[in-house]
Amino acid sequence: MKIVTLMENTAADPALACGHGLSLYVETAEHRILFDMGPDDRFLDNARRLGVDLAAVDTAVLSHGHYDHAGGLAAFLSANDHAMVYVSRHAFDDYYAVSDGGERFIGVPEAPRRQMERFVLCGEETVIDGTLRLFSHVESRDYPSGANGTLRRREGGEYVADDFRHEQSLIVTEGDTTVVV
Repeated sequence: MKIVTLMENTAADPALACGHGLSLYVETAEHRILFDMGPDDRFLDNARRLGVDLAAVDTAVLSHGHYDHAGGLAAFLSANDHAMVYVSRHAFDDYYAVSDGGERFIGVPEAPRRQMERFVLCGEETVIDGTLRLFSHVESRDYPSGANGTLRRREGGEYVADDFRHEQSLIVTEGDTTVVV
């Protein structure tokens, strides 16, 4: 199994772009997986520089419905015409950062929402095949005080705390090795 970081908050190589967000490429004997698409399309250039062919990806996973993981989603859908994208059924809800300075939309951008045929909407557990599974709805979360304090979702015209019901994790099994992403 090989895991390549395509986008993250920092980059050890100055030739690679970095930014608030995440994008990982996971390669197994059976799959070429893209896990998250970062905040924008810069992960595409990083993939090229790192020798990762995103057109060969057969499975994509969106960990949750915030822009820092989904901002490059439209770019991926353009670069890859066949991989299905597995997302929580709550990933397309309206998410905001709300503070004294106002509100800022931080959800999945509008453009990829127009290609819903490329998405598999997932519940609490989704088995993709014998080597890939998704799970969500982890209830016991103790975030440090202040962490995610401004994150909200809009429900019925009101802001409520983002409970991260849209977050999912990927379990990858290859031989005797199991990895949670």
